[in-house]
Amino acid sequence: MNQDSTAVGAPLEQFLRSKSKGGEQSGNYRRNLERCVEDFLEWLEEDHRSNGTFADLDERTFRRYARELTSRDLAPGTIRTYYAQVSAYIGWCVREGLLEANYAQRNVAKEPLPANDGRRSGDQQAWTDEHRLAITRHVDKCAHDAADEKGLDALKEFRDRALVYVLCYSGVRGGEIFADPKDDRRNGLKWGDVSLEDRKMTVLAKKQDWSDRSLTNQTINPMSRYRNLLDPAGDDWPVFPTFHLPTLYETLRTGLRNDEWEASEVEAVVDDLTGQLEVFDALREYDLAPPSINTDGARRIMRRLCADAEIDLDDKHGYLAPHGGRRGAGEVMVRQRGFTAAARLLDNSEEVVRTSYSHIEAKEMAKDAGDAFAEHDT
Repeated sequence: MNQDSTAVGAPLEQFLRSKSKGGEQSGNYRRNLERCVEDFLEWLEEDHRSNGTFADLDERTFRRYARELTSRDLAPGTIRTYYAQVSAYIGWCVREGLLEANYAQRNVAKEPLPANDGRRSGDQQAWTDEHRLAITRHVDKCAHDAADEKGLDALKEFRDRALVYVLCYSGVRGGEIFADPKDDRRNGLKWGDVSLEDRKMTVLAKKQDWSDRSLTNQTINPMSRYRNLLDPAGDDWPVFPTFHLPTLYETLRTGLRNDEWEASEVEAVVDDLTGQLEVFDALREYDLAPPSINTDGARRIMRRLCADAEIDLDDKHGYLAPHGGRRGAGEVMVRQRGFTAAARLLDNSEEVVRTSYSHIEAKEMAKDAGDAFAEHDT
């Protein structure tokens, strides 16, 4: 291709294929990239100072586009995401020899973008409606496919599904339902602290007291199906146990040793086991509880699920981090039911929630004020 005459959008399909792991599959990540780059290309066509070729691109082009994005009714994080996706495309074009430099990354080009100083209430990751739909559809499909293929052996897929639904819809903190190696009191949510009939779970809250938290309608079926498969032997079983085989084997060994079994007897039991389900059966038989996953384990699960579902976020995490589920639930509650209801769901003071979600209030206030001035001036 000749750099002087090549249309900026000409290599887009090749770029998208390179982001699809060498295949033709689409996926959410590819669709998001395509949407953002096509938005830039449409804007470029309307820019009278450009003919739409690589020869016309410079830092002033991207400065104008950054100004265009900031003029739209978009959250600061969304603006930065759009711009970053376009910059990724331009960077790829540079590596392909179509452009001498990624002008989108020049400081003068990025100056109009909203700052990301960590103090804006809307800057922290919050799972959007699109995120919730994508990740819940993915875990639903995984669980249903596994049930068809493996029957009762589909335990891991149903655990992951229940975990995602709780993070999506309950507004709970990850530290309240997963184990924390640094805090002996936080050893994971137990089935004895869950009542699906009353739609609640009792957790050790951030403020170090026991608090009842809501399980919304959306969580009940995934939790119920999963509990039936897990068949916990007692109230002390964690809701989200680890499936790490060495850890499960060591739990079994330690429990039997504590019951004064001989070393040879312990190893005889362990040697007869093959796989996670048999280990869980042995734990039930000997009245032992598996350990809960910890907060790092929950993050690894979410990374894996997002990678499999082709959900890729352009932020410091790059995936749907557990705390983003809580923030996303808070966003929905503030918009649909107000700050007081959101504070109840999140187990926070209304003052804290107003501060955390002030970007929503500011946007609504701007609209109300604008309407007031329009009425006044007519």
